[in-house]
Amino acid sequence: MKAVRLDEYGPAENFKIVDVPIPEPGENEVLIKAEAAGLVFADTLMRRGDYLNLPPSMPFIPGREVAGIVEKVGAKVTNVKPGMRVTANMHTGGYAEYAKVYAKDVIRLPDRVSFSQGLVYHINLRIAYLAYYTFGKIQPNSTILLHAAAGGIGSLITQIAKRRGKNVVIALSSSEEKLEYCRANGADYLINYRTTDYVEEVLRITCGKGVDVSLNSVSGETLEKDIRVIRPLGRLVIYGYAGGKGFVNQSDMVVLKSLTINHFSVYTVMER
Repeated sequence: MKAVRLDEYGPAENFKIVDVPIPEPGENEVLIKAEAAGLVFADTLMRRGDYLNLPPSMPFIPGREVAGIVEKVGAKVTNVKPGMRVTANMHTGGYAEYAKVYAKDVIRLPDRVSFSQGLVYHINLRIAYLAYYTFGKIQPNSTILLHAAAGGIGSLITQIAKRRGKNVVIALSSSEEKLEYCRANGADYLINYRTTDYVEEVLRITCGKGVDVSLNSVSGETLEKDIRVIRPLGRLVIYGYAGGKGFVNQSDMVVLKSLTINHFSVYTVMER
């Protein structure tokens, strides 16, 4: 079968298309004939060698999300059958014509859901749900500051927010093209953080009151900035570090505003 293999950490040019044997599923595993594969930020970190949980050895076939049709199942698999339309999550192996995954990590796709749509179920949609409901505790009529609003998770959060009450979404992104996408996706206010001081602009939009919650997948220096634009008793939800790890100091502003700060990892929640 054809597969995309990474022989050395670094830029995307290090990917190679190679011929490798079709994997054989173990007794608790499923073999999927791939119709679509996802690309999430963790894939990029793994390709660079920056991911916390790297593969044990090189070379390897990257890819953490795959959707397709079940080709074969292991001897102990009873909940998945050959011919099923599914999506699945794995550590590596998704960038290939066939992918081997544990049966417990497979979700059956309804016929009305396309393979490309199904890819969002495992990671992006779960993170969006956790950020919005579980950790953000967002109520109707809230004002939300959304980092990386043009990304997969940001897109889903915007859609949830606009369908679950009269919420106001302030979208942050890095280009006018991305912001136009955010507008079409339902965002109420658009800020290009590369050309505009988003702290000043958010305070202007909210008449100095600040937002109810910031949903932040960027971290780095944005964490301290967000503290300045969240209203008293508001919330900061951190679920990524695309801009660096960063740190929220227990500053006077955090204490005086009585802010709630939540960090979470979707993988911790999934593995409970």
